[in-house]
Amino acid sequence: MSKVVEKISGKAKILGIKDSKEVISQNRSSEMFFAVVGPVGAGGSRVIESLKRACEESGYKTEWIKASTLISQWHEDNDSPLPSSTEKTLELVEAYQDAGDKMRKRDAAEVAREVLREIARRRAEATDVAYVQGEPVRPNNERRAYLIDSIRHPAEVSLLRRTYGSAFALVGVVCEEGRREKRILEKYFRKPRHHDQEVKDQVLRFMQRDSDDAGNKRGQHVAEAFFEADYFVDNSEDDPEGNKFALDEPLGRLVNIVAHDQVIRPTMEETAMHHAHSARVRSACLSRQVGAALVDSDGTVVATGVNEVPAAGGGVYGEGFGLPHDHEDHRCAFRETKFCSSNRQQNKIIDELIVALPELATVGDKLDLAARIRKTRLGGLIEFSRAVHAEMDALLSAGREGVSTVGTRLFVTTFPCHYCARHIVGAGVYEVQYIEPYPKSLAIELHSDAIETNPFEWMPPERKSMAEQRKGINEPPRPVAAPEPRNPGKVLFRPFVGVSPRMYTRAFEKTWRLKDKVTGNFEMEAPEWGDEWSPFTVGYPDLEAALTKKS
Repeated sequence: MSKVVEKISGKAKILGIKDSKEVISQNRSSEMFFAVVGPVGAGGSRVIESLKRACEESGYKTEWIKASTLISQWHEDNDSPLPSSTEKTLELVEAYQDAGDKMRKRDAAEVAREVLREIARRRAEATDVAYVQGEPVRPNNERRAYLIDSIRHPAEVSLLRRTYGSAFALVGVVCEEGRREKRILEKYFRKPRHHDQEVKDQVLRFMQRDSDDAGNKRGQHVAEAFFEADYFVDNSEDDPEGNKFALDEPLGRLVNIVAHDQVIRPTMEETAMHHAHSARVRSACLSRQVGAALVDSDGTVVATGVNEVPAAGGGVYGEGFGLPHDHEDHRCAFRETKFCSSNRQQNKIIDELIVALPELATVGDKLDLAARIRKTRLGGLIEFSRAVHAEMDALLSAGREGVSTVGTRLFVTTFPCHYCARHIVGAGVYEVQYIEPYPKSLAIELHSDAIETNPFEWMPPERKSMAEQRKGINEPPRPVAAPEPRNPGKVLFRPFVGVSPRMYTRAFEKTWRLKDKVTGNFEMEAPEWGDEWSPFTVGYPDLEAALTKKS
């Protein structure tokens, strides 16, 4: 008879079990771990509340883990207690930002390590065992969900994802910037000061530090952590009637996907972004990978694009069957002398600047001076890349096939740069959805007349065909009042929401049996070797030992 290993306080105990499937099953957990990441003012706590209700409705017991509480406790334990106040002020929140930075100086994922300790302590309490810090606490068979509020640094995401594997899901909270600023003002300042420029500047600095604490690697970098989310939900809309259940539907859908309470299929937007991500990984660019998918008004993906070097005859390198192209591959990563053309051209400009301004030579070491100049916008110039950007590749691909781009929607893994933005506008695209931010982009600044980022104020462009225009010209004039000036409309640039590409296959691939093969009646049954969400409670060396030990 084969055996199974049960982990108890780091030691192995042999139990009599029938077969290998039971070995695997015995060492799986029914726990889930949800973490929330979103910029200040996005409403992360509201998301946790909705997640809590959704999890409990699906039969999970829930534990709400607040990072702010753990940060406060850590500083008390280290004899540096944080200021306390019954009144919530921006200064108090900034003190917690400083406190988190201090913890991350010890370890970039120190806050997440405190989360792990708290989860283990809560599990011990729930399973009625004594908790000893640093000793493993084995979960029981109960469905339990740990809700972590909130992530502020990518290292925290990495630690949690590598610790809990497939049982971990990161929820990114999308919120329009103007709404976030308004919420912060209302929460931390008295209303008469809303129009005080000094206060507004303070709020903007606070928001910028939260998003990207430039120059401080161990500071808050929410923007970088955000685009690693597995699921995105939009909390931009303010609810004047106080409906706290507004997010229950999208977050209930996420929990239904994990719990397999019902059959869930992808939306058109999720499928389009999945196509964009699939295109993205084809890129051999030394700097970054970006993918795009162009979708027509019927929801059909009509073209995809990738940031890649163009090839003679149309398209880019890496396309087609067999070899990428019949001739030599001249992409930066594959030519004999490998280098980034963009960086090389930027450096030439910097060298010319130093030669043209001899007084710069007195500043110090030439290499150090060049490095400092590279940190300015000179080092961020993007026009010297040999690659066609993903958005432009998608539009060009549609053009080569004779597909109209007017009225289409573009899904792109990264916010478009200003070069792509003008082509997007000129191509007649109505809407752009993206995941990653792109700080170098001047798209909004340069094309504010044609681009809208607030979905609540968006009106799509409207263009009549030449036939419709002629019809209006040829019709006799009607005695009506003078029409109001028509809003020409704009292209909407907005963040993507739904299942992210990183989770798309795991979320929607059919791994469960959905019908009785004889009667054809609907029924859901998990895979006999366990589903795609259940993590192992032991490492693979323990499973090897259990499955190969002689009886």
